[in-house]
Amino acid sequence: MRAFLTRKNIAIVLVAVVVAAVAAVSAGTGGGSGFLTEWMSSAAKPLRSAAAAAARTFETIYGYMYEYEKVVAENNALKKQIADFRQDYREYTDASDENTRLRELLGFSARHSDYVYDPATIIAWSADNWSSSFTLSKGFGNSDIAVGDAVITETGVLVGRVTEVRDRDSTAVSVIDTTFSASVLIGDEGADGQASGDFSLMREGRLKLGLLDNGAAAIAGDTIVTSGLGGVFPGGLVIGAVESVAKSPSGIGMYGVIKPQAELGRATYVFVVTDFDANT
Repeated sequence: MRAFLTRKNIAIVLVAVVVAAVAAVSAGTGGGSGFLTEWMSSAAKPLRSAAAAAARTFETIYGYMYEYEKVVAENNALKKQIADFRQDYREYTDASDENTRLRELLGFSARHSDYVYDPATIIAWSADNWSSSFTLSKGFGNSDIAVGDAVITETGVLVGRVTEVRDRDSTAVSVIDTTFSASVLIGDEGADGQASGDFSLMREGRLKLGLLDNGAAAIAGDTIVTSGLGGVFPGGLVIGAVESVAKSPSGIGMYGVIKPQAELGRATYVFVVTDFDANT
């Protein structure tokens, strides 16, 4: 486009020079009606027409350039407004989500007044064929977090447990990690069970439910919560729900597959239970 406009400008200047020359010659003849004057006047007519057409073309191009620059400026201004709106929306959404989480935590805290929490952010998830873990933004230098502490959501859903504490951050394993294990209660009847990570199920984002009581039964949809036995985890933390039940590979007894309720790999804002009353 710039090259085209440059060639146009050169042509316009040349036409203008010719027209100026013709006008000068005409003026120099004193306006007489001699043969040379008539010939120059006749020769100048198409040049004048070309000059007029070139001028109109130039005005059109100039107008187009002016409008184009105006549109570009307006477009840039609109892009900036949209970026500002998006930033405002993200900030509003973050604040709204945080308020929701705090309200949920307030309700959960009202039911578990013995819990002591420390809010934390999951700053990285690490999942491979051998483990499922995440990194927390809190360590012994900026919190009371300790190895073994439960990591939960604002609604009391168990995400995992702390396994290593450093100065400014910590490592925790999720509920599907092969090293995870918790005593649980199954469904409305509260039969005893054991939830634990399983190598083959971990790849599917699931964990295993062992039926400790030979007479216990589990069906798809049963909620699995921590029992609180042994004082490792507080009681009543939701792990997930039974997805299916199958016969053990040995042919003796049954086992269940649990689908975690926490959004593993996506959860960001969590709470670490740093203390609780194991007797409640």
